[in-house]
Amino acid sequence: MAEDMVAKAEDGTTAAPTVVSSISGARLHFIIGGLWLSLFISAMDTTIITTALIKISSRFNALDQAAWLVTTYLLTYNSFLMILAKFSDVFGVKALLIISNIVFLVFSMACGGAQSMTQLIVFRAFQGIGGSGLYSLTFVTLMKLISPEKMGFYSGVISSVFAIANLLGPLLGGVISDRTSWRWIFWINGPIVVTAIVLLFFSMPGLADGKSSRERLRGIDIVGGILSVSWPVPLLFGLQEGGVRFDWKSGVIIGTLVTGLVVLLLFGLYETWITHKTKLDPIFPIQFLKNPRMALLLLSMGLLGVPFYASFIQLPQRFQGVNHTSAERAGILLLPVTLMTPVGALFTGAVMGKKIAAEYLLIISTAFICLGIGLLSSLSVDSNFPDATYGYMIITGLGLGLASPPYYFLLPVTIAERDVPVGTGALNMLRTLGGAIGVAICSALHHLMLRDKLSAFLTSEQIAAVEDSISTISKLPADVRSELGRVFGRSYNRQFQVMLAFALLNFLVSIALAIARKRAGVFGAMPVRREANEFMKKVEAKSPNTAEEEFRIGNTASVAGRKTASARDLSTEDKVAGERDVLEQAS
Repeated sequence: MAEDMVAKAEDGTTAAPTVVSSISGARLHFIIGGLWLSLFISAMDTTIITTALIKISSRFNALDQAAWLVTTYLLTYNSFLMILAKFSDVFGVKALLIISNIVFLVFSMACGGAQSMTQLIVFRAFQGIGGSGLYSLTFVTLMKLISPEKMGFYSGVISSVFAIANLLGPLLGGVISDRTSWRWIFWINGPIVVTAIVLLFFSMPGLADGKSSRERLRGIDIVGGILSVSWPVPLLFGLQEGGVRFDWKSGVIIGTLVTGLVVLLLFGLYETWITHKTKLDPIFPIQFLKNPRMALLLLSMGLLGVPFYASFIQLPQRFQGVNHTSAERAGILLLPVTLMTPVGALFTGAVMGKKIAAEYLLIISTAFICLGIGLLSSLSVDSNFPDATYGYMIITGLGLGLASPPYYFLLPVTIAERDVPVGTGALNMLRTLGGAIGVAICSALHHLMLRDKLSAFLTSEQIAAVEDSISTISKLPADVRSELGRVFGRSYNRQFQVMLAFALLNFLVSIALAIARKRAGVFGAMPVRREANEFMKKVEAKSPNTAEEEFRIGNTASVAGRKTASARDLSTEDKVAGERDVLEQAS
């Protein structure tokens, strides 16, 4: 049995990858294919809907609720990332991964058959739960299945789905909604998910690790999981519906915002309590916030999520609402962003660490994002499409592509090796949460501006009709349509100004992160995986002081120049993860 061949970590505190040595050849390729398809469909459903939002919501006369199709998916997608990863230890990775595929399949079909906007929003929420499992459990499977020597190659293969999903998603969404029915945006998932289920069911081993489900279940932070899912819901509702269906000063909006913040506070207090007083494994390791460099890294990722998601959502809507393009044309116009994002990521991967410090790349990327978003916030509000927009989108896409890799590069040299999987999940959660908050704010701002400006030349009935369906605009007189387009243009410019504010704050945070790492003596440090590095194995056998010095020399010249005496003064919490592991092993 494959489960009997699972390699166990020798160290009791740091779990090494669970490698199934018997899997190779065609069987491994089938597993990787199933994982690739699972992750691809999960990622594509975030982007395929961007160009079809206006058509879908107009079909149900609910244009003012269009953003909920994005935020509900992102909300549940984000909230269940850590929970499902932890439950995979109880029920098994294979079983939960297949169940996630089935949930995603069932609710994709349900989304395609939805008969009202409310139904579609609810089905999207459940689809997001399935998508969350596909995302998190794919990487859990990789960590358990693939040996450290091959991890780089296979993680690169799996991660290629994001570039392809970002490129194909908006194009497919536009083509499908223009040329067929928007319902096929969801139904197209069917054959892909079924193929993934078949591949995984017949080729993937159980990946058991010898611990009973009861032992695993006792260690799961169930209350923390419930709180982590609960607090974003009222907060996002308040942000998105304020000024739309309810006045900002209404009891509903104030109540939901306060409730969200209170539950967030309770979540933080509870996670602190179980970290120090119980043996439960917290959903969010609160000790991350005690490390200033990790806290800044998490904050920066959350801020990145706002322009990262909001720009992909708002640009196609701007093209359709202001420039009067079709959904298909909007997907084509978005190509400069979707093409440059993977280009930026590939460039970062090629030069990061070896030629340019990751800290510098993070600062450069946030500067590009600020420049691109700032330029997009100054676009003409007329219906013509300025050629300069292509250049602005290229800058934005390049910045967004440059930004993501440095976070995952810096993570292993910020926290202990055993915390890297949890830290990766925390980064992913915060980026998605930032995106959901950004989309909610932009949506609320858009409807607030429409209510404020349209009353000058439209009746209340016309305003309600415009907010229900974009098809209403074509029935208005030409001069009214032109003025309406300009109002839309000013609204989208204001939304990009909000994104710019978050991007500028992220630029400052990235500088603060670089300064903090410089002061700690870990600026430019290279991550080292102990399992795959023979140099580290030799260093671990030496004394703490000698090992510490060799680790510094082996990683970066700037760190090597520091004196051993000053290095001893640094607390273990302030050292790079590999350095701390060296000291722990040597002692």
